[in-house]
Amino acid sequence: MSKKIKNILFDFGGVIVSLNKQNALDRFTEIGFPNIEKYLNEFRQEGIFLEYEEGKIGPEEFYKEFRRLAGNENISSEDIDSGWLAFLTGIPEYKFQLLKDLRKKYNVYLLSNTNPSVMKWAYSKDFSPEGLPIDAFFDKCYLSFQIGCAKPDPEIYHYILKDSGMDPAETLFLDDGKANVEMGAELGFQVYQADQNEDLRKVFVDKGLLEK
Repeated sequence: MSKKIKNILFDFGGVIVSLNKQNALDRFTEIGFPNIEKYLNEFRQEGIFLEYEEGKIGPEEFYKEFRRLAGNENISSEDIDSGWLAFLTGIPEYKFQLLKDLRKKYNVYLLSNTNPSVMKWAYSKDFSPEGLPIDAFFDKCYLSFQIGCAKPDPEIYHYILKDSGMDPAETLFLDDGKANVEMGAELGFQVYQADQNEDLRKVFVDKGLLEK
């Protein structure tokens, strides 16, 4: 018998915000980055892109290394950020209300493999139609670049369990990445592999966690 759910742990990209990897590939190629497809993935990046998401390098170091690899010292940091932001195609408006409704009954957390370029937008008033930043919708946001590792590394899951005090058996973890979901299940979370195109409210209604 599964324990009663007290906590909801969301992934960000591909669950809350819709992603289009091709948009990002196109934008990074347009500003002159060679072989970008070797570095970018929906779930986990490679090379300097992974180092940026794991907090091993900060924005200035990332921009500098990006320019070096692109062979162009004149690419602006705004153009580089625009490549990351091209990944994101928007948040369906109902999800903002869904998060508010869930917070009335559960502790709601975010766990994201992400970086300062994306979070600069997420922590701004441009994040939501109401002009509220991302942390207005979650009890706490756990971000890979701040923690120093990325999913599916078990270390990031152990970090959030210790920090939040949540019991994984009482936590529903939603992620669109198979490896991330599998690691969550291995560590005792109740898990659900989400699809960015499905109706997330229906998922919670079907699980008996929200009323219609």
